[in-house]
Amino acid sequence: MKTMLANRSVRIGMAIVSGALFYLALGLNPWWPAAWLAPMPALLACLAAPGKEARWLAWLAPAIGVCSNFTYYLKVTGPVATVVVMLLQVLMWGFLLLQARRAVFQSQRWFVVFYFPTLVAGLATLVSFFSPHGTWGGLVNSQMAATPIVQIASLLGAPAVVFTVMLFASAAAVALYRGRSVDHPWLAYGLPALLIVGTIGFGFVRLALAPEAATKVRVGLVSIDDLLGKKTSPTHVEEVWCGYEQSIAKLSEQGARIIVLPEKIQALTPEGALQRQHQMAEAARRSGVYLVVGTQINRDPGDLLGRKDNVSWLIDPAGDVLAEYLKQQMVPGLEGDLTPGHEDVVKFIVLSEAHEARFGLVICRDLVFTKLGRRYGKLGVTALLVPAWDFYRDAWMASSVAALRGVENGYAVIRAGREGYLNVSDRYGRVLARRRSDYYPGTSIIADVPVGQPEPTTYTKIGDVFGWLSVAAAAAVLVRRR
Repeated sequence: MKTMLANRSVRIGMAIVSGALFYLALGLNPWWPAAWLAPMPALLACLAAPGKEARWLAWLAPAIGVCSNFTYYLKVTGPVATVVVMLLQVLMWGFLLLQARRAVFQSQRWFVVFYFPTLVAGLATLVSFFSPHGTWGGLVNSQMAATPIVQIASLLGAPAVVFTVMLFASAAAVALYRGRSVDHPWLAYGLPALLIVGTIGFGFVRLALAPEAATKVRVGLVSIDDLLGKKTSPTHVEEVWCGYEQSIAKLSEQGARIIVLPEKIQALTPEGALQRQHQMAEAARRSGVYLVVGTQINRDPGDLLGRKDNVSWLIDPAGDVLAEYLKQQMVPGLEGDLTPGHEDVVKFIVLSEAHEARFGLVICRDLVFTKLGRRYGKLGVTALLVPAWDFYRDAWMASSVAALRGVENGYAVIRAGREGYLNVSDRYGRVLARRRSDYYPGTSIIADVPVGQPEPTTYTKIGDVFGWLSVAAAAAVLVRRR
């Protein structure tokens, strides 16, 4: 391997291969095996290259990879923010690769294989807590299509998933470059193999032993993608709202007990919001269902700086409004004129004469943040009811980020996304139903969701202990090496 890596063209080629794998792993519709392989060629190339070349190889691979989201960032955040975000990602991954290279050069101890995954897991923890975008775009999301792998998040959170994936790449790179020229090679390569196999095995066992819920509730989701703004004719506005009423009636005839509509169906004045609330309450009463409706209320429509709320209403089968929830986490820039809420909302919903369950209310981007997701786990919810509004291209990613919160904290996620997916996942992150939304007359789905007794996960109880230990360990090694 070292002989082959002595060729500069081979090293450049390996960095490009690594970049292509990062491209597949970091995109909005990632291929999960790519994340396991992506850092390995770049690590090998950096280990074999002289100092200056190693630096630009370490930047080349992630520079190719982050381009997968270039047009998406451009549309959502604008050109300046796109350049800043992508540059930060390139610098971050370059830093991680170069630190791993330096560690391998400076130490022949067996535990050097753990340095790179510890760095990545620690940095993922810091980003999830301090970034205005939470866990959005994190490497952990690439694994949501591999359900057994992400089950470790129920114990130690998302950083443990990242650690496991990066441990494979790190151990493989060190093994190919160093071979047996490390102390205790059986420990250097055997322990990572044991941890990786154990993590995946835990996931398979957890899924296999998942109890069959004695009670299930049939839920319906419906979405009409039409944007009801100032340029929309009053006739079409009424058609869309009537379309929702018709879908509610059809879903109730199919046995739906709870029905969720999307986020911000229309921006309304307080008077208009009251009228729509009465209209939806009557629809819920006629159909005998619990109904969740998302809308925007402009509290002072004559004032450009007046308060604007992104809300969802929970309406019961009697037509009474049980709760109004205000979205807590706004999209920077796009929702800068909206006032964030500060309260979690949990309500009991009667499923039968003998059974009721706790359901939580959130809206779309709230589930990008682990702290909010964990709070609902502590409140013992069975499921979250989530009106949402996506950007078409990010439909898979948005649904998967939300489902990950369910894995971490042990609840189902019932998410009605406009311009995205109607998506229902259980407490293990398994997709029970999924369909892409559409324009008028819209799209709907039905799913039977298990609603057994709430069981807070280990992660719900201990939080990001593993993540912060990774931060501490990485910081300690950096300081010691300096």
